[in-house]
Amino acid sequence: MKRKALILFAVIVLFVSCVYTERFDTERARYLGESGDIVVTLNVAEAEECGAAALLPQSDIVKRVDRISLSLKSSGEGAFGITGIANGLLSSTEVGTVLIWDPGFVRAGESPRYYENRKMALKTGSLSDGIVLFTTENYKAEYDRLKGSGNAYIPLHLWNAMESSLAALYVANPENIMVPGVDIPQETLQKIKSVLLFLDDADSSFSLSGEIQMHDEDGARTLCTLLRNLLVQKIRREGGKLDVRALSGIFTYDGSLLRISGYSVSYDEVRMLLTKEFENASI
Repeated sequence: MKRKALILFAVIVLFVSCVYTERFDTERARYLGESGDIVVTLNVAEAEECGAAALLPQSDIVKRVDRISLSLKSSGEGAFGITGIANGLLSSTEVGTVLIWDPGFVRAGESPRYYENRKMALKTGSLSDGIVLFTTENYKAEYDRLKGSGNAYIPLHLWNAMESSLAALYVANPENIMVPGVDIPQETLQKIKSVLLFLDDADSSFSLSGEIQMHDEDGARTLCTLLRNLLVQKIRREGGKLDVRALSGIFTYDGSLLRISGYSVSYDEVRMLLTKEFENASI
């Protein structure tokens, strides 16, 4: 049965009760996923400060974890497989101890050692001190990729930009992307090379910005027009006031690059987006 992947956040609480003081490696998240996969990262500490942590289960997670990053891999028919890491004050020894004593998990493998919750089809273990790995996919394959020195999916300069925001999304050659309030047609998706989106706090709402790299200028022009039209339709549905000059600056393009700046997104839209997408997680 498909279950909401948001419960992954709650599961992490089972093994974040420890205190570890060494600096943790957030750049490991650059190795999550491969072409076509959606990678989302969330600064949990900042989410707590601005009140956005209300979108997460209310538990010790906001006290023990500083960043959560997820890779969503399409597994067909609208379902996703999930691999993620939690960065924070997490000791490998105590994580293992908690999982050993948790009745929902059984030891499933050695070298690397990991545990499985068969009811949820979730495998988890320590990647290293400060990093917990969890996945619905092949645990050893994901562990080896994140431990290896191969090519990262996300370039370093892009990851640095992603870390500076409350939340961020990256995908290269997407089969699907998540943009609150926007449904992008499949024929347009096929013309996208990469997407980089940032979500930041804007007091009573969120501000969405970023870049969409198309294969050519014609694709950028077409997508820009589509997004502007969808935004106008949204404002009219909600009975808002149209400010053509302001709206024209939200979606712009230069050659094959489309830019998004100052697109306002409500808390409810983000909550609905998370629910919609994670309901399709194959756990």
